[in-house]
Amino acid sequence: MKLSKIILAGLYQALGLAAYCILITFIMNGVFGFFSRGFQGPDTYYFMVFLMLFIVSALITGSIALVYPIVLAVNKNFKGAGFVILSTVVWAILFIIIAFIVYLFVF
Repeated sequence: MKLSKIILAGLYQALGLAAYCILITFIMNGVFGFFSRGFQGPDTYYFMVFLMLFIVSALITGSIALVYPIVLAVNKNFKGAGFVILSTVVWAILFIIIAFIVYLFVF
């Protein structure tokens, strides 16, 4: 695949994500206005930024956590790929527990 096609595919996907975020933003603002008579919902800009940040964060963390196991799986090392994913999950849970304990003692 040519570099220009890869760049265009990335552009189209990013535009699709942005369009999705804008659509969901308008829907969420409409729901806030409909259900809370007189309540002014959060600004549209904040919803859009939050959704884009959430999607970009999910893409980045998904890339960090899954690229190596996918490479292993493509090379027919399914057992190794499974263990890498399992190890990542266990370490993440351990870090969450440590962060919670630190939070309890600091605050």
